[in-house]
Amino acid sequence: MNKQSKSMAITTHRWLLPAVFGLCLACVACGSKDEFDGGVAKSILEGNAIQLDGEQVTLSLMQMDCGVQSELWEPAAQVSQDRSTARLTSKGRELNFGDNPAIETSFRQPYAQVRGPFSLEVDEVSGVRDGEADTKVADAKVGIKLQHACFPNPLPMMGVKHGEFREGTPVSFQFRKSEDGWRLDKIVH
Repeated sequence: MNKQSKSMAITTHRWLLPAVFGLCLACVACGSKDEFDGGVAKSILEGNAIQLDGEQVTLSLMQMDCGVQSELWEPAAQVSQDRSTARLTSKGRELNFGDNPAIETSFRQPYAQVRGPFSLEVDEVSGVRDGEADTKVADAKVGIKLQHACFPNPLPMMGVKHGEFREGTPVSFQFRKSEDGWRLDKIVH
């Protein structure tokens, strides 16, 4: 090899080594489809509408009033000392409300049950832990999106604590690993 060829080979290798090193770092940073964290959970939850069946969401008093004005439900009527309910109408059922919205003394805000497919917005994933074989459980504060003027912001879903729905409690979602990566398996109660 002559001097010019050696010089060119050294220059090429000086440029090639950092490029290869950078490519290796990028591959490590990207991770694999086997890794699971809060970002993966958020992407899955917000990626497609999710079928909910009997989950509870909180409403504000303004939303309750707006629902009455929009004929989604009737004005709340007291059914016991600690509970009032607003009878759901067909318009409310069309929005996938599944039961009469309620106001109870044991809750700070009114709440309603929802059933059907909903797009979710994840506010925060507060933790990820191992579940059963090939599963992870992510705890997240999420809200459901409704296309109606009474609900310009997502309605917060209630998580379950000690077997009961609780305001402000994150919802636990179980994800299962498959050949294609991670997918939502179920909501854990």
